[in-house]
Amino acid sequence: MTNIYPRESVEFQPVLVTLDNVAYTDAVEFAVIKPTARPTDADWFPATLLQGATGFLTGTYGVGIWKVWAQITDSPEIPVIDCGTFQVS
Repeated sequence: MTNIYPRESVEFQPVLVTLDNVAYTDAVEFAVIKPTARPTDADWFPATLLQGATGFLTGTYGVGIWKVWAQITDSPEIPVIDCGTFQVS
């Protein structure tokens, strides 16, 4: 089931970002875009850290379904991970 947030709400959306069974909180960026799009370089923004959790705030997105992508900016590899969707009502 997709998480649903009212458009007036600003809420922290925690996202557990793992690679090879290791959870990352540092060097994580997110892209939140329409589900039919792929992230571009301009879409990425730094993760928000709140009480040890990595995520982003929902308050800047219009009504609709949004897809969340994460990337771990670790050299030399920069893996990109599909983290699912959420909905703004």
